[in-house]
Amino acid sequence: MASIKRKRPHCCEQCGRTGIRLFGDHIQELKDGGAPLDESNIQLLCGSCHTAKTVRVRAERYSQEY
Repeated sequence: MASIKRKRPHCCEQCGRTGIRLFGDHIQELKDGGAPLDESNIQLLCGSCHTAKTVRVRAERYSQEY
């Protein structure tokens, strides 16, 4: 993750916020078949965007299961 952070601008790739902690997020989650070590499957998100994306993806997964 540190390598990815060094290569990319230090801002949220979703909303553009700067000066905040960034989280590495799998674009296609591992549970959904995403590649764990593929840098093209990682986006850097602020806490707010990461939480919103995670909630949305989990809700979509849940609705498909039931």
